[in-house]
Amino acid sequence: MSQALDTPPAASARPEPPESDLAALAARHGLTVSGARPPLGAYVRQLWGRRHFILAFSQAKLTAQYSKAKLGQLWQVATPLLNAAVYFFIFGLLLGARKGIPSDVYVPFLVTGVFVFTFTQSSVLAGVRAISGNLGLVRALHFPRASLPISFALQQLQQLLFSMIVLVVVMIGFRSYPDASWLLVVPALALQFVFNTGLALIFARMGSKTPDLAQLMP
Repeated sequence: MSQALDTPPAASARPEPPESDLAALAARHGLTVSGARPPLGAYVRQLWGRRHFILAFSQAKLTAQYSKAKLGQLWQVATPLLNAAVYFFIFGLLLGARKGIPSDVYVPFLVTGVFVFTFTQSSVLAGVRAISGNLGLVRALHFPRASLPISFALQQLQQLLFSMIVLVVVMIGFRSYPDASWLLVVPALALQFVFNTGLALIFARMGSKTPDLAQLMP
């Protein structure tokens, strides 16, 4: 006994519209490619629109950095100062690198170098972890990803400004008194901040693709 199978008529194959028509249709309804990189000008405008977020995020990170320490925000100044003391002990005393250089010149020179180097070092290390260390925020909110490394570089700049207060005290203590040349610190720090921000942006991109880079950079 044969069974009759009812097969539905074959659906008529509809020709796919050309890609140009699809692109025009998407543009007509304001649709864009998900995750597409916008032009540089548009991206900079997006970053400027998030400037309040960048500033608030950097301040929040700076406040929370030492929130569990008993000395709190004093570590912003104590940490680079202790680093300078270690460098002075190693290079100034053990290795004798300051031969022929008076202490009133060598110590301010050393403290200045340590503070600025710490600023650059911390900006790079924070940039490496900017994306990979904040994946929850990246996945939850839509914002320009460059906001994170810029915010971390700004955080380190704020920490450096606290250290500058100690640096002024150290320099005055070693008889290096303020004069007109001290005004050059403003453009110097501005250029250093731009340089560090660029490094943070570069290493943030590298760190997002290679998480092991965060273990290598220190």
